[in-house]
Amino acid sequence: MASGVLRCLVHSLAVAALVLASTLFVEAGVLFSSLDEAIMVSAEIQGQNVTEGPVNRIAKVGEDRLVVSWNLNSSLMGLGVDKNYVSLKLRLCFAPISQLERGWRKTYDDLHRDKTCTIVIANQKYTTDGNSTVWRIPKNVPGATYFVRAYATDERGMQLAYGQSTDQLKTSNLITIIPISGRHVTIDMASGVFSVFSIGSLVAFLASEFAQTRKR
Repeated sequence: MASGVLRCLVHSLAVAALVLASTLFVEAGVLFSSLDEAIMVSAEIQGQNVTEGPVNRIAKVGEDRLVVSWNLNSSLMGLGVDKNYVSLKLRLCFAPISQLERGWRKTYDDLHRDKTCTIVIANQKYTTDGNSTVWRIPKNVPGATYFVRAYATDERGMQLAYGQSTDQLKTSNLITIIPISGRHVTIDMASGVFSVFSIGSLVAFLASEFAQTRKR
């Protein structure tokens, strides 16, 4: 009986090791430079109408929403390039200007090491006709300049193709996200009231001291 349990344990460990090895191979075996740019992606701030070009748009965390749309490049329709696409991963990515001297945001060709696109917007089922999502920017998103990238993946989660809302140099159609300031309107109001009260108290104290001095 003990030998049977041992064989079962060894088999389970072997299966787990194979699954882990397969996962690591999928993640570490994909180079961004090997992917086809087959997906068209657009990202707009809901309620803002801005023409395309080298525009830097402004959005606030906790308030604004991004409208992200994607679809297969029309020039590739009917060619079967997407036959293995299963899922579509939408990610918010740091623009080069927000990566300077920030190693934790560094771009690597190896997607397992890449730190460019670490913020999840949505994971959707792939369809040739595309899809869209409205994403309210969470309050914990760091203040920085961003673009949106989409990865088409197969059933194992391996990236097969990509698309992004900016150009190859990542200089156009960027979005700057403003973080929480750390102050609230009521705090500012309370601070102002306290300042006025403090000044008033100081004036009253000085006036009292002056009056007592004259009496002496």
